[in-house]
Amino acid sequence: MKSLSIESQIALLKAATNNSAGRNLQHWMLGSAAALALLSALIWNPIPLMVALFLGLVGIAERRAIPNILNALRAYESGVATLGEVTISTTCWDSDTHYHAIVQEPGRPDWTYEFIPQGWLPETGTYAAKIWRLAGREAPVIAATENGILIPRYQPTPPKPA
Repeated sequence: MKSLSIESQIALLKAATNNSAGRNLQHWMLGSAAALALLSALIWNPIPLMVALFLGLVGIAERRAIPNILNALRAYESGVATLGEVTISTTCWDSDTHYHAIVQEPGRPDWTYEFIPQGWLPETGTYAAKIWRLAGREAPVIAATENGILIPRYQPTPPKPA
């Protein structure tokens, strides 16, 4: 898989969130899940319920991801980044790989989060990175190595004290 440039990865995220359908996808999925669950109860058929469960789970995941993407784009466009390092690790299951990052900057606590790469395939290791935050927030909202961007899938967590 050939990696997209950082600018191309950002452009794809902007395109996905520039229209109201992209920003409100989670609402459509959760609404569809509720309607299908109701339909399943009315016609007493489990197939709409199975689809409803799938859409509900994806809708909940999207509900957590969309604000993170919007915050990352806002911070990236601010142009104010600090330099640091990102350590990438992976956890592989049968058919699924989870990507984890530890964001490290001088004078700040390390932050850990899971991310989903978009347009690149991360390799385990430590890389120089630019790191962006929003004003008033301590946790990073986006980091970029020379190969790709890392946006938290969930709220980043600082390491636990030893």
